Amino acid sequence: MKEIMYDENTKMINGYPEIKKLGICSPYGEETPFVWNGRLHRLELIDPSFGLEKGVAKASIRDVESGKILSTLAEDSYFHSAFIDNDKIYVTGVSMESPDTIRIYESSDLINWSARDLFTNPGWAYCNTQITKGPDGYVIILEAYKPEEYVGVNYTHFFAKSPDLVNWTHLDPTRYSLTKERYNGGPWIRYSDGYYYAIAVELLPCRVFTNVLSRSKDLENWETGKYNPLLMPSNEDKLYSEHICDFTPERLEQIKTAYNCNNSDVDMCDWNGNVYINYLCGNQLGNYWMCEAIVENMTVAQFLKSFFE
Repeated sequence: MKEIMYDENTKMINGYPEIKKLGICSPYGEETPFVWNGRLHRLELIDPSFGLEKGVAKASIRDVESGKILSTLAEDSYFHSAFIDNDKIYVTGVSMESPDTIRIYESSDLINWSARDLFTNPGWAYCNTQITKGPDGYVIILEAYKPEEYVGVNYTHFFAKSPDLVNWTHLDPTRYSLTKERYNGGPWIRYSDGYYYAIAVELLPCRVFTNVLSRSKDLENWETGKYNPLLMPSNEDKLYSEHICDFTPERLEQIKTAYNCNNSDVDMCDWNGNVYINYLCGNQLGNYWMCEAIVENMTVAQFLKSFFE
């Protein structure tokens, strides 16, 4: 893997993209916003223990505008993310029992779900995943913390490809990764205009967590965006969004004084002519809440490109 970063000749022409934070929207975990039949929805990880107990989590599908949860699923996995393709939604998660196994759930109506193992990769241990579709098939990005001979600092992202979401080929972990030199968690991936764009949660000094956007044409050589990081913890992470739901008064009181050193696990979609963004706040030690943000008058494809051109 080769990483291309800025040098003495790098210029910043247009300035940092203006991301407008809208505030707290949900008390839950990893999320994927998406549009279904013209309405904004979101996949959410629901974990009452905030990651402190095993076997109590599930995923939900929420209609964002009404706040209504339409269905729950995936009680046998964790770290969920969603992918829309050909009028179907697919949700991936890491098996609760075997961290070397990725589960996949499929629906055509957001209500009824089928489930199966996507693949098992003995000797590996995964956390977050996400799927995108490129010019030669599907690509999944995999956050791994084992095996030690391949993983770098704490977490590293690796890749596998499939022509059909059934048969998978894992790319050589000695060549295809992002990146072994630094902490890389919470992956997001999207193919757009000839590039695979990937977002990684990175750890700054003093335990501050943020997101860095990179892109690659071949999943091996990665260029780091000029306008990173995407988001940094701020006071706006404790505002109340118009979409706030499912909080108890006690939980909102806790958040008022909660230590917030984290803007992580970014996901996004196009919505009403803007880029709609969800991200997690908290302390990366079991306390988290979800916020939302927008980039006005821009598509996701334009937003991604703006970090490099």
